[in-house]
Amino acid sequence: MNVRSHVIVDAAISPYRRGEIPLAMPFIDSLPDNSVTLLDKGFYGADLLLSLQNSGINRHWLIPARKGLKYTLLDEEESNDMLIEMKVSLQARKKNPSLPEKWQVRAVTYEVQGKQKTVFTSLPRTNYDAKAVAELYHERWEIELGYRDIKSSMQHKAQVLRSKTVDLVYQELWGLLLGYNLVRREASQAAVEHGRMPNEISFKYACQFIASQLKVMSKAISPGNTPKRLKSLRGDLSILFIDKRPKPNRPRAVQMSKTRYPVNRKAAPLK
Repeated sequence: MNVRSHVIVDAAISPYRRGEIPLAMPFIDSLPDNSVTLLDKGFYGADLLLSLQNSGINRHWLIPARKGLKYTLLDEEESNDMLIEMKVSLQARKKNPSLPEKWQVRAVTYEVQGKQKTVFTSLPRTNYDAKAVAELYHERWEIELGYRDIKSSMQHKAQVLRSKTVDLVYQELWGLLLGYNLVRREASQAAVEHGRMPNEISFKYACQFIASQLKVMSKAISPGNTPKRLKSLRGDLSILFIDKRPKPNRPRAVQMSKTRYPVNRKAAPLK
């Protein structure tokens, strides 16, 4: 997902037995040059990250550091912005013999709400200072907001999909992603025309507005007038811009499953 526009760049769906990293490897070929890929800690792996930075032109990555990793400091002393070297695991090299025995990463440490956070990146120090790297990684939260829009605005917080067979589950998921991208594309085009950021448009209301307009266009407007109507639609979206709000401090929690039995939240613990 593009964190600035929330448009989905690529997607893959598979059975749950397939891990996230093998599922992500084919994405490398579709990444644009001169880009930075922001990943969560579940995608940490020398094979994926080295393959990413060695492909294309000027492709870089940014990911949270794993705790407890052993490394060799390549700078004269430790700091909040240092170059380190780590060993590539034997398991990774067995799967991909072209991997080196060791690899170098840049470790940037910063403070958030009194806590120290460290991220690894391939971005060079000469072009990006430690503050810029820290601020850039915080944009990864925009991806979570995009997922929220699909689950909340499009799915109305439904716990499960409607489909009952494997083929229909795939069809429903691809349909959701396609519909989401149609809304995001029009919202992005409207933002460009109004000189605003694409993620400043309320997705919930844009989805409702665009869906209703597309239904009208498909029935009452000739194909030749579609470009003119789309331009008018993007102008109408100007009323849906919102001011960006700071990310709320809401710790993640497991959602309680529905039950027909009453739940006593003050019950004494089992002994």
